[in-house]
Amino acid sequence: MSTHARTRAAELLASMAHPVRIAILAQLSRRAEEGQRPLGVSEIAAAVDVPVREAAEAVSRLYAMGLVERVGQAYTARLSALRDAATALDEEHPVTALLDRAPRLRGVFTHGRMVTLPDLTVHGTELARLLGRLIAFDGAVDEPEINRRLAVVSDDVAHLRRLLVEEGVLYRDRAGTTYRMAPREQWDAAAA
Repeated sequence: MSTHARTRAAELLASMAHPVRIAILAQLSRRAEEGQRPLGVSEIAAAVDVPVREAAEAVSRLYAMGLVERVGQAYTARLSALRDAATALDEEHPVTALLDRAPRLRGVFTHGRMVTLPDLTVHGTELARLLGRLIAFDGAVDEPEINRRLAVVSDDVAHLRRLLVEEGVLYRDRAGTTYRMAPREQWDAAAA
């Protein structure tokens, strides 16, 4: 994942982590949604009940981050900066490129995370192949390593790990502690 995309997202989140800044952004966003006019700094201060100086500092920070924009002497929310940062992160998520090869699974993922489990009788093999490409490794690894790799897309790693074994993408040793990838040509060729 690109350092720039992560840094930008972290900066935006940090700038909104302050209660006054988030209150200002919420107020300006609400006004924009309702078609109301932008607010000047003193009006913003009154709307969020803080001193003008504190409002001015918060607006300045939000403006520097691209979260508000000036309209004459007033300010309005610019939430597209958040959408742009989310899109940049989505594009960089490792599962995004894999979904190009599995377009029927796009609805299962949001922002790189599984939000629903598809009907495995229909999509189980395709999901297992996608996950196999996502977590691909050489040699043998332990269960915590498999879990760590699957946690990139889901909290239900046990279910996904079991799916990978059932679909023949992973082999588990008899003790159930070590995993190996099945030969890739065995499970990945049909997905190409």
